[in-house]
Formats: sequence, C-alpha cells, structure tokens
Amino acid sequence: MKTELTGKLQKLGFTENEAKIYVGLLSLGEATAREIHEYTHVPRPKIYSTLERMSKKKYIEIIGGTPAYFKSVNPEQLTEMLRNEFLFSLNETLKELNSAGYGIKNRCF
Repeated sequence: MKTELTGKLQKLGFTENEAKIYVGLLSLGEATAREIHEYTHVPRPKIYSTLERMSKKKYIEIIGGTPAYFKSVNPEQLTEMLRNEFLFSLNETLKELNSAGYGIKNRCF
C-alpha cells in the first residue's frame, strides 16, 4: 500500500480506511469487497460500511451483481469534487465570519 499517498488523502479529509480503499481500487480496477479486504488489509467488518460511505460521497461506484463490484472514480473527477467542496466550505465560512461582525470593516489600521 502506498502510505505516502494514503496520508495525503487523509489530509484531504479521507479516513485511513477510505484512503486505503480508494488507492487499492485504483490499483485493482474493479473488485469485490473480499478482494478489496485482501488487497488493502482494511478489517473485514469495516469494509462494507466504508464502501457505502464512500459511495454516498461519490468517491467510488458500485457495480451491481452478486457479488457486487466496486471501482473508484478517476483521480481527476475526485480532485474536482474535493476542490469544489473545499471552495464551497471556504465561502460559507467567510460569509458566516462576515455576518458575525468579523469582516474587514472591524479591523483597526
């Protein structure tokens, strides 16, 4: 597992297991939960809940069937989503700070 890369994803808000699964799926392409577990060593009891959470965040796609297969979204798509989420959060924080009276008008020069 590429620990430096998973560490960078954690800095962007991924949990450790999400980062391992995302990087693992990039390497595997499509994989079942069992294959992901075997490749990433994410504890088996955590695999399904983590995959479900990642699917809701749109970090991975679920390919139906029995068993279900999973694949990661491409890195460009992921980074675009993360960028948009960060900018939205940053703008919302700025609005709240300004409405709370912490805007530039209250600074002393």
